[in-house]
Amino acid sequence: MKKLIIFLLCIALIGGGGFFGYKQYEKNRDEKKIVDVVPVSTMAIPSYMWGGDDGNMYGIINAANAQRVELATDKLVKTICVEEGQEIKKGDTILEYDMTVVELELAQKENDVQVCENQIRMANKELNEIRNYKPSENAPAPQQPTYPEVPEIPEEPEIPEEPSNPIVLVEEVPVSFQPVSGTGTAEDPLVLNCSTRAVVYAPFMQSLAASKRCVELRVYDDDSTFLYKWLLNGSKIKPEEAAEWHVTDGVLIDKETGSISIDPEGKMNGQLSFGAPPTLPENEEEEIPEPDPVPEYEPEPEPYIPPEDTNPDDYRYSRAEISRMVKQKENEIKSLQIDLKSAQMKLERAKKQKVDGRVVAEIDGIVKKIGTLENGIAETEVPVDEEKIDPFAEPSEDDKYFAIIEGEGSVEAVFQAPELNLDKMQPGAELEVTDYSSGNTTTAIVTKIDTEPASYGSSGYGTNPNCSRYNVHAELEDPESFMIGRSVGLTLTSDTTNTSSKSIYIPQHYVHKEGGDYYVMKADENDRLVKQYVSVGSSNYYLEIKGGLKMDDRICFPFGTNVKEGVRTHDTEEPLMSDKMYY
Repeated sequence: MKKLIIFLLCIALIGGGGFFGYKQYEKNRDEKKIVDVVPVSTMAIPSYMWGGDDGNMYGIINAANAQRVELATDKLVKTICVEEGQEIKKGDTILEYDMTVVELELAQKENDVQVCENQIRMANKELNEIRNYKPSENAPAPQQPTYPEVPEIPEEPEIPEEPSNPIVLVEEVPVSFQPVSGTGTAEDPLVLNCSTRAVVYAPFMQSLAASKRCVELRVYDDDSTFLYKWLLNGSKIKPEEAAEWHVTDGVLIDKETGSISIDPEGKMNGQLSFGAPPTLPENEEEEIPEPDPVPEYEPEPEPYIPPEDTNPDDYRYSRAEISRMVKQKENEIKSLQIDLKSAQMKLERAKKQKVDGRVVAEIDGIVKKIGTLENGIAETEVPVDEEKIDPFAEPSEDDKYFAIIEGEGSVEAVFQAPELNLDKMQPGAELEVTDYSSGNTTTAIVTKIDTEPASYGSSGYGTNPNCSRYNVHAELEDPESFMIGRSVGLTLTSDTTNTSSKSIYIPQHYVHKEGGDYYVMKADENDRLVKQYVSVGSSNYYLEIKGGLKMDDRICFPFGTNVKEGVRTHDTEEPLMSDKMYY
């Protein structure tokens, strides 16, 4: 018993030493990495010198008091009740939908909402599971098995005249096991005799990888006939790929003939060999060990109680991998929440149509545009005189609407702005509007910003790709010289944010976005990389930094396998600009 305990302690020490040795290897490897950092002053522009073009935008002239009707589908319209140029009152019917299709669409919209809700529920459950994963760095050392104590035997048992030494086969290969022989080296591997039903558990494979030992699993049938053996070399096993497997995986056994062959489609979890185990020479007699004392009764072993934490993914991923998986799942949930909100809005519109299938006017006004109904199919585009078409004119935003009702009131310019610039576009901000075709100019005052993004992700050169864009509405002070539907340019002439003179502007590729936060990687006083969170403002090719960064700080391009906290830094004077970056 003492020898067994000492042996198991040695195995645990070897496994623990291998694990901590690997961590030391990672630390030594990172110590050799060096990342170039450059002073912020070599790339930054102070706010008092900033001359960026983030105030230049493009938009279209619309009637501020207008109703625009966009069809849910091209095959819903049953009847068109108005004509272009017709004067209508609030509550008048514009068109009627086919109620059969409306009912089907309403059911589909309700199903879409339920699907989105279920996807969010499942994603949140998966997120909680990932957050509770235990990192591989905290993997416990292999546990030592406990054995019941054998009571003392008052009398020596009778020794059989012909002692037998049958092969004892195991059906489970756990972390802790008692080998038949061997020391664990490649020349003398640890030997374990297994039945064809034996299961090799993942913790055993992980322990083998950590200790770098060699184990030989000899497989026998129920008649103790040798079939084949697996040679497992711990130095060739990757801990993160360790998984549960059976000793019959990768081989084919013909039950009728008893022949054994390699399964070409099976997974090989080690080196397979059909060579029989060595036997004693004929001129040597096998040493018969002294039999153990036989107790008067066989004590029942204590039942195995598995640990409460039985998550198979525990100790499978590192902290960095778990953190990355959490961020990916959080981004997935945000995207699903946007899909849910969109599905709910579509459902509400479908419910309104379900009342009687009518779309009614919400204002008093004139029908500026109304689509057509050809052979039961609604067409958004209306016929126009081709001779009057301007081939150089840009497409109008109104082209996508089936009906447009314009009432009396003001005229506005509608344009898109990145979310990081919205603080400058709050109601009351002043813009200069220019019609490039006629050269007419006027002043416009921002009246509102749409609550839903017009696009998710930026769509312009030099803009931050993480920023969504929102429609901004600005009322024209002198609308007489501007035609509705005409494209115009807008320039911000007032800034409602009173940006502090302490702001600086740096190239946006030096800033990393993490969820809703922004950070840079800078060198600390010990010339080691650290993560520094910053407060950001407006965005274009350069990003406004409102706080968290100084001119004398030294930062690096925050992407790449070598960029991590604690890595050594090397000072340079040349910023990494877009034409020198390699992703």
